[in-house]
Amino acid sequence: MEIKGDHVLITGGCGEIGLGIANAFLVQGMRVTLADLNIAPGEALDAVHEQMSLTELDLADADAGAARLNPLAQSPDAPDVLINGVGWTPKTSSEGIPWTTWEMPMEHFSRVAAVNLTAVLQCTSIFIPPMLARRHGRIINIATLAARIGGAVAPMHHVSGKAGVLGLAKVVARELGGTGLTINAINPGRIDTQMIKDVPDEVDKAIAPRIPVGRLGLPADVAKVCLFLASDLADDLTGTTIEVIGGLYVGP
Repeated sequence: MEIKGDHVLITGGCGEIGLGIANAFLVQGMRVTLADLNIAPGEALDAVHEQMSLTELDLADADAGAARLNPLAQSPDAPDVLINGVGWTPKTSSEGIPWTTWEMPMEHFSRVAAVNLTAVLQCTSIFIPPMLARRHGRIINIATLAARIGGAVAPMHHVSGKAGVLGLAKVVARELGGTGLTINAINPGRIDTQMIKDVPDEVDKAIAPRIPVGRLGLPADVAKVCLFLASDLADDLTGTTIEVIGGLYVGP
């Protein structure tokens, strides 16, 4: 397996899945930049890997994103692999009431969409030109199984934004045909991270027996697929989505 280039940028990279992906690329000898609103969870990994760097950035702020990321895209150090991992899934209102579509304020929907979809579009648009100049690049969008089948617990704003990320990958894949660049997506299912702890335990207890592989997913499972999609083993894949869900969903 060969990964062309040496620099990986992971947005939303200081979450547990992002850190799992970062560690996998670091083991392969790649340099990794993590961009996140909260970089504290990444500091321990940063302390032991000199080829890793942290960038504190609110990706929901388009102006801040452009100011920080455009110079990186225009530098000789522009990333060879972009992993759009940023995401936000507030499941309840500030009063703890689960969101329904008809009760959700538009300004709240817009804030979540700015993270889950608009930031992915902006990062993709910023880093495609330097990849085109090199005639090589890999873009990987991290979405969610809920984008495929609807959310059992994730509200409409999260699901629709991540579904947009899947559509974005399909459109951009056609636009990039023949350039040496590919773009694909990953749909993680129930991954054993702190993020799934904000629902009652009975939710996971009900889902676990339905997973054919017999366990919840791990960040390392998502990371392995990222390595594959970034490598020459996936040269013929673009515009596709890989489900990392242990067989929980096997439909079209």
